Amino acid sequence: MKKKKLEKSKRSQSRIKNWESRYDEAFSKDSFRLRRAEVHLPDNLSDTKLPEIFEPNATVVSHSKKWAFVILDSSTDTKEIQCKIDERLREKDSSLIVPGDRVFLDYEEGGEPIIRGITPRKSKLSRLSVDREGPPEQVISANVDILFIVASVKQPSFKPGLIDRFLIIAENGKVEPVIVLNKIDLNKTLPEEINIYKNLGLKIILTSCVTKQGIGEIINLLENKVGVLAGHSGVGKTSLLKCICPDIDAITLEVSQKTEKGKHATTNTHLYCLPNGGKLIDTPGIRSLGFWDIDPRSLDYYFPEISKFSAMCRFNDCSHIHEPNCAVRDAVKRGDIPLVRYESYLRIRKSIEQDGITPGRFKKENILPKDLSHFHKRNHFK
Repeated sequence: MKKKKLEKSKRSQSRIKNWESRYDEAFSKDSFRLRRAEVHLPDNLSDTKLPEIFEPNATVVSHSKKWAFVILDSSTDTKEIQCKIDERLREKDSSLIVPGDRVFLDYEEGGEPIIRGITPRKSKLSRLSVDREGPPEQVISANVDILFIVASVKQPSFKPGLIDRFLIIAENGKVEPVIVLNKIDLNKTLPEEINIYKNLGLKIILTSCVTKQGIGEIINLLENKVGVLAGHSGVGKTSLLKCICPDIDAITLEVSQKTEKGKHATTNTHLYCLPNGGKLIDTPGIRSLGFWDIDPRSLDYYFPEISKFSAMCRFNDCSHIHEPNCAVRDAVKRGDIPLVRYESYLRIRKSIEQDGITPGRFKKENILPKDLSHFHKRNHFK
């Protein structure tokens, strides 16, 4: 015998027919969607208006969705307080709240702490968000003074491409960059490319978590300032953090010997307080870094050695890729501009023009113009 097909019960409509002329009755009928929406509405909306003018009294240490951990300015210790974020504070084009944000902490009638206001950021480190549902700008940290770009001489090997991207983000966010070359105890010979950044006048600190070399120099730079540790997974950011703040209980993981890729020991961005009045923010390892709010036509501004020659190009809007009489490409041929930096410029420009695609995905042999394609990668060092 054939089984009778059971008819599916129709879901009740969320509004009646001719609802435009019968507005009072339009949404009177019950429906699954409306019931679900009511569940997510807050039970008690505060009658207190959000303050338009306020003095910040706390600093954000970390956050998770509707909750944040802060340190009060009035506190004599570094005890973290868990508090809610007022639901009327909404994200727009940028992350709502991040470590380093200065906030106004208020208290509800029951004494529960709640964030009612966030001050404008004087500086920030941000990137193009990989989360399509969230705001397009993902802010990593706010109100930062120094960005410590951590790289390693070995395990994983030195990779200048990510350093170039961090330098751009630091410049765009009004943050001073400092390159930290870590794990120097593993290799006595420094990478050749480090000379490029020395010639650009950037501050470089050589560190080792085994011998403790360079740790004191980082601590001195952080006095009464806010710093951020950023770089690839496995370069030793958390190990450096534990050397700077020995009391911190942080997890470190070994780098894969086969792939030379680090594992994410740090999963959330977190701010730590130092005895000298400084603060240090540890971030998860980054394997790709998209750019936010950077015009490809002004990219040469972030490469000083390229910007120096771009004024001599035939065209004011020269892309330094295919135009005739390009002073930048001529400088690369002569060795006045390191080829590795020019390759980095080409990859980054191509990624920005193609809506923030990760720069590292472009193969090097496909980005050089024909008049430079015969150049060896490290020809400028010879």
